[in-house]
Amino acid sequence: MAQPWIDFGMGLLAGGLGLSVGWGLFWLVIGTVGYVRGTCSQHVLLNSLAGSTIPFLMLVALAWLWDSSRVPGLAFACGLSVMPLVLVAFGLRRAPDGQLAGVHMIGGVRHLMGTVLGAHQECGGCGGEHGRGTRGCE
Repeated sequence: MAQPWIDFGMGLLAGGLGLSVGWGLFWLVIGTVGYVRGTCSQHVLLNSLAGSTIPFLMLVALAWLWDSSRVPGLAFACGLSVMPLVLVAFGLRRAPDGQLAGVHMIGGVRHLMGTVLGAHQECGGCGGEHGRGTRGCE
């Protein structure tokens, strides 16, 4: 009776850790490019490395604890899908200004990427309006 709930919990953990690993690897790539360009410090690179390595090691430990003779079933797959669905649900809710929260998150990620990669250094600081022709920014 408890086995499907354990499978669901393991899937839930694996889904959350998988999202964390993906997010950490995304920022590891951005941080590496920024570090090579000289637009961000080694601190950003080390934080993103830790942000991808620690959840990955936890995911490996979870897989190690999982009985390798069993095939993951429907309960595991349902648990695995919960965290991505939660992320989508939070992205689809409305922010106080009426826009979707996911739009705000994507805008924040783009701004942070531009800061880490130094996208606004050549244009003299366009104030986040990079690519819109403001103050000589093309």
